[in-house]
Amino acid sequence: MYKNLIILLIFLNLTSYVLAKEIRSRFGFYYNIPDSLAAVQDLNLDDLLEAYEGTEIDKNALNDLMAGISKTNMNVEYFFPKNLDPTYNSINLNIQEGDINDINSIGLKNLCPLYQQEYSKLFKKKIKQYECKFTNEFSPKFSPVIYLIHDGLNNYLIQYQFQVRPGFATLTVGCDTNQNCNTMNEYAKNIILSIRN
Repeated sequence: MYKNLIILLIFLNLTSYVLAKEIRSRFGFYYNIPDSLAAVQDLNLDDLLEAYEGTEIDKNALNDLMAGISKTNMNVEYFFPKNLDPTYNSINLNIQEGDINDINSIGLKNLCPLYQQEYSKLFKKKIKQYECKFTNEFSPKFSPVIYLIHDGLNNYLIQYQFQVRPGFATLTVGCDTNQNCNTMNEYAKNIILSIRN
């Protein structure tokens, strides 16, 4: 029984890699994204809406979200699920100049409250922070990795921060329910593990 469970888990994990496509990021490295996600590298919103297989979507809210994105000066790549409402469920990856070791030297005791303050200012409400810790889940490829979970505007945000060749990476998962958070977080982990610098 135990052996069958292990074989099933290995099969499911391998399936997620097989059902993925390789893309070249604007940051100069390659990674895989699951076929169930649509990559929005050049704000091709029409392609996203065409790929979306879910029921109803609030197109006005999504247009507002994308308009806000285009005004920012951050270098960001977005991934939206084809079968979940992309207004609340998404993944984005941004790279900034810097080194995670500089951030790491601040220490989580000082860093975690700072993150909570900044997100509270951003969302103009006091947000809850559920996790703020280091994870070794991606070692030895990426270490250290900061793992955060906190409230978003109308959803939850799960973040991983780690070092890649071009700089300090933050991969953010937005999700609206426990089930969707689990699904989107698995997608995010597979993306991180597939990064080839």
